Amino acid sequence: MNPGPPDTQVEDQVSRDVLIAAYTVVGARRTSLDTMMWQVPALATAAQAFLLTIALQTDGSRAAQAIAAALGAVLAVLSAQLMAKHRHLEMSDSRLTERIERQLGLERGLGVAPHAAGRLRLGERQPWWIRLSSYRLWLVGVATFGVADLVVAFDAMANLGLLG
Repeated sequence: MNPGPPDTQVEDQVSRDVLIAAYTVVGARRTSLDTMMWQVPALATAAQAFLLTIALQTDGSRAAQAIAAALGAVLAVLSAQLMAKHRHLEMSDSRLTERIERQLGLERGLGVAPHAAGRLRLGERQPWWIRLSSYRLWLVGVATFGVADLVVAFDAMANLGLLG
């Protein structure tokens, strides 16, 4: 006796269970990457403050000032790259999460997908300072530290005395 075609309801349930499991894993990883991305500028700012304190000391040696400032410039580049890498991976997981949400039909049930862009979730026009990309602003900030470090390093190496 032929049992007939497999129960499609069971197949849909297995598929839904797999999607939910994948959603949980990808969502947790996305959150972790987002957290790491914002830890980078926080830690880099603390390190920059330490290095610039050494680099801008007027009673220190020019060599120590130049080395501290050069290390700060390297730190700025490393921080920007790491922040960009975490952002890229987080955005990749965000897109995957959105696809899973569509397949699970979460948008139909909630009116908007939980991981949709902020402008879609909020539904209202936000002030310009809210719409600015914090990620891009922080990259500019990290780059600004790098430029300041290069100026201090050049000043110390050339013994120009521009900064003190």
